[in-house]
This record gives sequence, C-alpha cells and structure tokens, in this order.
Amino acid sequence: MKAAGLFWFLPALIAAQSLTTATLSPWQTGEVTPDGTCGGSTGFVCSPVWGACCSKDGKCGRSSKFCGEGCQSIAGNCNAAAPAPEVPLGPGSVSPDGSCGGTNKFVCDGSAFGGCCSTQGWCGNSTAHCGNNCTPDFGTCGPPSNITFDGECGPVNGKICPGSGFGDCCSSAGWCGDKDDFCGAGCQSGFGNCTLTDGANISTDGSCGKNGKTCKGSKWGDCCSADGYCGKTDDFCAVAGCQPKFGVCAAETDVSTDGFCGKNGKTCKGSTYGDCCSAQGYCGKTTHCDAGCQPSFGTCKADSDKVSTDGRCGSFNGKTCKGSTFGDCCSVGGWCGDKKDHCDAGCQSKFGTCNSEASNISTDGFCGKNGKTCKGSTYGDCCSAQGYCGKTTHCDAGCQPAYGTCKADSSNVSTDGSCGKNGKTCKGSTFGDCCSQHGYCGNGDDFCRIGCQLAYGLCTGISADSECGSRNGKTCAGSGLGNCCSSNGFCGSTASHCGQGCQKGASSGCLTKDIPSLDSTCGSKVGLTCAGGPFNGQCCGSTGFCGTTSTHCGTGCQKGFGRCN
Repeated sequence: MKAAGLFWFLPALIAAQSLTTATLSPWQTGEVTPDGTCGGSTGFVCSPVWGACCSKDGKCGRSSKFCGEGCQSIAGNCNAAAPAPEVPLGPGSVSPDGSCGGTNKFVCDGSAFGGCCSTQGWCGNSTAHCGNNCTPDFGTCGPPSNITFDGECGPVNGKICPGSGFGDCCSSAGWCGDKDDFCGAGCQSGFGNCTLTDGANISTDGSCGKNGKTCKGSKWGDCCSADGYCGKTDDFCAVAGCQPKFGVCAAETDVSTDGFCGKNGKTCKGSTYGDCCSAQGYCGKTTHCDAGCQPSFGTCKADSDKVSTDGRCGSFNGKTCKGSTFGDCCSVGGWCGDKKDHCDAGCQSKFGTCNSEASNISTDGFCGKNGKTCKGSTYGDCCSAQGYCGKTTHCDAGCQPAYGTCKADSSNVSTDGSCGKNGKTCKGSTFGDCCSQHGYCGNGDDFCRIGCQLAYGLCTGISADSECGSRNGKTCAGSGLGNCCSSNGFCGSTASHCGQGCQKGASSGCLTKDIPSLDSTCGSKVGLTCAGGPFNGQCCGSTGFCGTTSTHCGTGCQKGFGRCN
C-alpha cells in the first residue's frame, strides 16, 4: 500500500538527489491518504490526487487555504514561501471541492470527485450523479435510469433501490435502506430486495417471546412456551399458551377458541365459528370464505386468495384487482383503482381490467423489441431505430412506425441494399439491419462493427447511450457521441474524454501528444501538460506538478509543459 502510494512523488525525489544521500521530508515517506484526510491522528500524507498541501484542519488541497497558514508540513508539501495568489475560479472552472452547477457553475469534467454533476450540485460517478438527474451542462451524463437518486422509492415515483447507495430494500413508507424497518414487514419487493431473514432473531439463550426472540432453529427446541422458554417436549409445544409467533406449536393449540385468526397465529379449521379466516381476521363460514380469505389459517373458496385486499397488485405481489373493493385496474406501480392513472398507460392487464391498448404504452422509455409503443408515452411519440422513445431525432431515419409516430419520410428503408449517403436505413431491410462504412446493408461484423453507421441502422459494439469501455465494452468510434471514451466510461470529444485516462481500446481519437493533465502531474516523465485542461495557464515545476508559485514557474520550470516565467 505504502509503496504504491509513494510512487507519485518519485520525480520530486529524483530532482532532490545529489552526490550525497538526500534527507526525505516526512510527507515524502508517509502513507498516502485514501480519502483526502491528513495529518493529526490519521497519519496520512497528501498526494496530487487530493492536493499536495495538508491544511490545519487535516484536509488535503492545493489552494492557499490548504498551503498557507497552519499547513502541516509533516503531512504535505507546504512550500517554503507563501503561495502566490490563486488563479481566480469562476463559471466553467473545474470543481476544486466537489460542488458543481448552482451559483458557482463549476464543472465536474476533470475533477478528482467524478465527471457527472447531480441536480443537488455535487460531482461523482454513481447513478445518483450520472443517471436521470444528472445536469449535462456541468459534467458528463450517462443513460436514463430508474434507480433512485434521493433515496425515495416505490409506486409514487417508480424508482428502485438496488444500486442507489442508500440500501437495497424499499420500505412500506417508500424509502430505501437495509435495516429491519426497510427489509421487513411492508417491504416493497417490486422496488427492491426484501431478503431480510430471521437469523438475528433466533434465541441464543433459550428465552423467547417477550424479548422478540424465536425458538425456530434454536438449539433448545423449536417451541416457545407460555412462560417464554424454548423447548421441544409437550410441556413447550402442546400446552395451552404455546406462542406460535415465536416458534412451532402442536396443531391442536393453533385452533382458534375465540373466533380470532391470522395475525395471532390461530387457524379457523376445526373451530366452532367456521373454517374460513376472513381478511379482517375473523373465523366464519359465509363471506369469510370469499375475497381476502386467508388460506394459511383455514379453508377458502377457489381463487379467493388472488384478489387484492390491500390495494396492491400485479408484479408487486401477484394479486388481481378484478373484484376488489379498490377498483378493477392495476396500475404500473402496482395499485388497484379505476382512474385513468390506473387503467391507461402501464396498466397491467394480467392483473385486472385495462383500457384498450393502454397496457402497451411504454412507461420506461424503451420501445420496439419489448412490444411497447411510444404513442402516448411521457417520453415522446416516436420510437427510434435503437428502441428509445422521444420526439427529436427519434422521429427521423430508422424510426419504427409500428411502435409510434414517425416523420413522413422516416420509413425510408433500403430496398436495394445501399444505405447512408443516399439517406436510406437498413433497419427493417431484407439485406440486414447494419449499414457498413461503405454504405451497404448486412448483418456480419463487416457491416455491424468498425465503421458501422449508427444513424442508418443497428451496430454491434458501438455505444448508443454514451456508455463505453470499462462500463460495457462498447466503443465510441462512429457513435456520433464523440470518438473518445473517458476514464469514467462515457463518450465525448473534450479534453476530459480524449486526454489523460482516455480508453484507447474504445476510442479512435485519444490524444497522443500535448495531453492535458487531470490530476496536476506534468512534465517529460509522465508526458502530460498543464495547458489545455483544468490546470490551464499554470506552470509545470521541476518536481512534476502544475502550479502558479515561484517554485513552479521559476528555476526548473519545464518549458513545453505549461507556461514559465
């Protein structure tokens, strides 16, 4: 860890060596910070990734706030002389502190915090930063996502929890988390994982019941007695008072003796009140056996357990709204009702009644291959060649008229195998769906990979949503989104995409010289310049770092890798 972390200051070490062995400063021999904290009890030293100076507050940075008064020389390079005035920051400057957009209008591209700017005004690389709520004016954005960015989930906003960073379980109240309150009772499995087990609740000392512990699976026995102890003999399992909520009880003790059933663990089968347990938890033999009847606690009429009794339906719990008291339509979010929101777009026809064709309208922006149409969707009425709903270029060449509205000439499918320059698309042609770089339709690698024209058909391996390289193996070359794949895995044509970290295997435009530095390292040893990137206008010092002090711009300043005095 330390050996790898110290590699960044080798240029400084080499420059400092003479005929005699040089004495290294403490900040040159310590363990490099993994999170930007330094000095004090942490024992960490700063690096160019966070900034070489360690402030009096124990944070790494590169401005006078960090390198000036109180700078901890034992944990960072404070420079002997006071730093010269910093280059003024303003709109369009690379974020120095992780904030973006807003009043400062800082951008995230090239920052150490991540290339995407969230609507909350913070740089990062997570779905919350790069997904639906990303602000493209201040960073790189990824494709749309249904993963929550603020921790809220469920049918209200249609967002899911897995991958959000808040926790994978969506609680009954509509918030993501990973504790019992989120993953236990009421957890919405349609919007996350509900994998909470009872392992933590198994008794480890033989006591049960009042302390919330269960005997099921304990080494003392599976039954919890009336006195709150685990065991496996009749004294625990067969006597009146055995607690079924906290273990296993003999069958005869489960029969209701007071007409109540279900939640209390009692069954109506064999009771004097009737064999059916109603949705409200009462034993009987009339309406108790119809919709909402609880088959786990008695006898029910056929299919009665399939009708929703709480208003939830569809893929959420497999319940149908047909015949429920809430309405016959099951909405896209899994709620029963009879309003337009329930019966139109996204209505789940397998779990109730839907307005004609409403269930085929796209609710997530995807169309075509999945059988969904864009006509009437909130994304736009046109279905693009790539299968996305929209209302701009989605309506042009390649637009799929079978799944939405298209411009009058959009059904311009090639009839002779030629494509591209003549405006013809291969999507849907008899020759193949890919338009090669030479302007011919086909389906093999010669047509669908290198040089494939994405605007006139389908392409294999070419990014269609700006993601590339290490993210999904797609290339940016020929994508129309920029020919460079950034270190974060997004297509573009800026210095942040084509410069330092550009993924050559997924790009055709990576810079090979005059590459702007993104982390302040520079000079002949690393082949990076301070010019043209986030450190534009700064000097490349003899130690191989960009800056504006006399140490950087004076004696030893590396000409050709930034300005020099």
